[in-house]
Parts: sequence; structure tokens; C-alpha cells
Amino acid sequence: MTLPATPLATRGVGEIAFAESLPEAVTAVFWWLTHLGNPYLLLALVALAYLFGDRVGLSRRGAAFALALGLCAIGLTIGLKHLFGLPRPPTSYRGGLGFPSGHALGSTTFWGGVAVLAHRGRWRRRLAVSGAVVAVVALSRVVIGVHYLADVVAGVAIGSVFLAAAFALGPGFDPTDRVGALARPDHRHVTALFAVALVLGLAGLLVAPGESELLLGIGTAGGGVAAWHRFGRRAAEARIEPSGRALAIGGGGAALALGVMSGTAKLADSAALILLAGAVGSVALLALPLVVARERD
Repeated sequence: MTLPATPLATRGVGEIAFAESLPEAVTAVFWWLTHLGNPYLLLALVALAYLFGDRVGLSRRGAAFALALGLCAIGLTIGLKHLFGLPRPPTSYRGGLGFPSGHALGSTTFWGGVAVLAHRGRWRRRLAVSGAVVAVVALSRVVIGVHYLADVVAGVAIGSVFLAAAFALGPGFDPTDRVGALARPDHRHVTALFAVALVLGLAGLLVAPGESELLLGIGTAGGGVAAWHRFGRRAAEARIEPSGRALAIGGGGAALALGVMSGTAKLADSAALILLAGAVGSVALLALPLVVARERD
């Protein structure tokens, strides 16, 4: 189901002509910068942050919360795109729907969430840096011609509202410490946000049945709820000493899990298989600290 045609269907304000007038060198730079909002890159980054925990300036619970935020963004993006049913610019090299921008929404949710959850550096500076990254990603989507300006503005706005709600209704904000984390989710908050991601994904199926990325997100969120509820507390407290062995086992395991998940989503025709790959991959990723800590012992 999509909404009836609206003035948003002709939502360009001259930005496409402006983007086409830019030198090729400028466009090439933004082709690279747009990957800062690539969902698979963000998933890989949060998986590594989750594995090594506090050593990278983000608690393991914080990294799990960030993962759940990203899964929520997938459900929101795909559901809203199919609800509005608005196309990309006619000059876009990519097909499909364009409103709101998934890169803009996802990068706002991910980078904004990491800025709130991280415990290194002053939080005002972290928020400023994350805001700059989001702005670059949003601008890049217009410059390379795959979105209208309205798409990225909507993506950032929706991501910001959802991010504020997720923290306000969850762990809350504590700005008293200028250097520490602005929010510190506990076990319940992480489990609840994985459940929210599952609900958003299932709701998205009402308007986008059969979308492989959505199915993968649903499976990952479902696996996240079960795994975090079952062993999240032990995983959050597992101690991992940085070493070549830990990096090989943990990094290799994360790469394998992510590869199987993304490959299945792209190649498989079976919805059940994609759901299963997401669930198993999620459990494997969340269990990695326990596996690496056990290998050390």
C-alpha cells in the first residue's frame, strides 16, 4: 500500500541541475564520502566496537544499543519509502524509491547514537562531529544524484526524532559529565530496543512484503532479542585483551557472520532463509565476546 500522489512527487527545487553542474572531481569525492552512511559499513563498525568494548570508547552495552538503533532505522526507512512510494530523481543511477533517504536516516541514527553513547571526549564535541558526518552523508546523496534535497532533509529529521525518542523513553540523557557518555543503557534497554526494531520491521512488511533487507533486519532483531536476553549480561562483562589472536578470532568471526548475512539477503529467494541468516548471524555477533574470552582462557 502506498499513499496517493502528492506534491512531494515533484519535490525537486533545482538541486539536481546544481549537482550536475559540479566538476567531476567534486562528485568523485562525494562518491567516497557517501559510504559513511552505508548500512553494511555501519554494521561492521558497530560489530567491531561491540567486540572490543570500552577499549574503543564505547561500552559493549552501548554498542549493542547502537546496533539495535541501526536495525530500527532499517525498518523505518523501508516502511516509510514504500508507504510514500516516491521515486528517486530521473537522473539517478539507482532505481527504487527515494523518500526518505535511507542513508540520511540511518547515518543520523547511527552516528548520533554513537555520539550519545561514547564515553571519550567531550559530548558537545562528539555531537558536533557526528552532526558534520551526517551533513556530509546527506549532501553526498544529493550531489551524486540519487536523492532530492527533500529526501535527505526528511531522513535527517525522522532519524533525529526517533533517536531522541529512543533515548528519552529508554536510558535517558545525563549531560552533567562533560566528558562521559550522555546515556548509559542497561540490559533491559538493549533488549527493549531490539524488540522495537523487530516490531518496526514487522510493521514494514505490511507495505513492503518480500523486501530482502527488511527480512534480514527482522531476523537480526529477533535474534538480538533472544540472544541479549539469554546471555547479554555475560557478554557485556566479558574481558578481551587486545591481541592478534583476539583480532583474528573476533574479527574473522564478525566478517564471516556479516558476509553470510549480506550474501544471503542479496542472493537468496527464500524469505525463511533470509530470516534465519539474520537471526543466526545476530546471535553469532552478540556471542563473539564470550567466544573470544573463552579462547583466551
